[in-house]
Amino acid sequence: MAKHIHIVAFDVPYPPTYGGIIDLYFQLKAFHQTGVKVTYHCFYYEGNNPPTERLKLYADKVYYYHRKKHVGKLVMNKLPFVVATRNDNNLLKNLLEDQSPIIFSGLQSCYFLNHPNLKKRLKIVRTHNIEHLYYKGLAAVERNKLKKQYFLWEAKKLEKFECELNHAQAILSIAKMDLAHFSQYAPTHHSPPYFRFKSRKNNFDETPLYGLFQGNLSVGENINTVKFIVDHIVPKTKHHIVIAGKNPSDELVNLCSAHDNLQLIANPEQEKMNELIENAQVNLLFTSQQTGIKLKLLHALAIGKHIIINDKMDDEGLFKPLCHIENDPEKIEQTFEKLMSTYFSEDRFKSRQELFKATFDNSRNAKDTLHLLESLE
Repeated sequence: MAKHIHIVAFDVPYPPTYGGIIDLYFQLKAFHQTGVKVTYHCFYYEGNNPPTERLKLYADKVYYYHRKKHVGKLVMNKLPFVVATRNDNNLLKNLLEDQSPIIFSGLQSCYFLNHPNLKKRLKIVRTHNIEHLYYKGLAAVERNKLKKQYFLWEAKKLEKFECELNHAQAILSIAKMDLAHFSQYAPTHHSPPYFRFKSRKNNFDETPLYGLFQGNLSVGENINTVKFIVDHIVPKTKHHIVIAGKNPSDELVNLCSAHDNLQLIANPEQEKMNELIENAQVNLLFTSQQTGIKLKLLHALAIGKHIIINDKMDDEGLFKPLCHIENDPEKIEQTFEKLMSTYFSEDRFKSRQELFKATFDNSRNAKDTLHLLESLE
């Protein structure tokens, strides 16, 4: 296996509080546990995760680069904003300290992928989404006209910039469904998300109390999902439903408060969120945008009980044996009612865990990546 690698991260992955940096953080831990030395490069900006000593537990060297977000100037740049703001010549200088392989995490970290000084270096890119489709999806649910226009501009730029992937020797796609798309640029391999594996408490015999939807409640697609639950499930059930997540708007707070069997929990601490997911009789996880793999689904699979998803949460059938998949509102409501009174046993959980870990095993996936690097050298 490779003895030393560089990783270029689009953000500081600590604390690991959202999907993209959960993957980054536990990927770094998994690489460290294989014995490989990592030089870690990450970008930060005001109001977000700052530089931290924590990464030194797992990386041999850590470099930080400040994202200069001069919005007016960079929005007019031909490059996508998320790429142009991750341009720092010190990153290039530090990558050139040796000849070790480089893993670029996300298309947004690929500013230097095609730099002539790196032409002979082994470079692979880890893709989280088909980014231009993700941004088009953001635009589709955004009500603010300026933000909607920004997302559409960014989508167009990202689609054009994507051809830079031709300069990678391989691509690691988090989602199986994206393999065919990225294979037009370089040999593409399925590399599932890295994930926090947390042991479940033995509380299978607790009385079912509620169904749960959780996510970032300031994001358009999650707001739409809450509205779907309010319209199609809440009025038709006597069971309690909890909505939990970050930064709900006043509109969402008022919407939830209008129903006696609906509770909104704003900005729960991580431990509280774990308890909510673990104790919910049914985790409801729907999306209107089929891009990447939703880390909140993996979280629910790791510690939760029954799970209902729609087909846009699935990934080429990967989650079909693990979840109940329904799309029709009436079928969702019927399945929810049935599962609220269906005992979720410890044996059932263990069986699901065996299937789950067959794909989502951090240690094995890190070793697979290192073996791939070795085969390409």
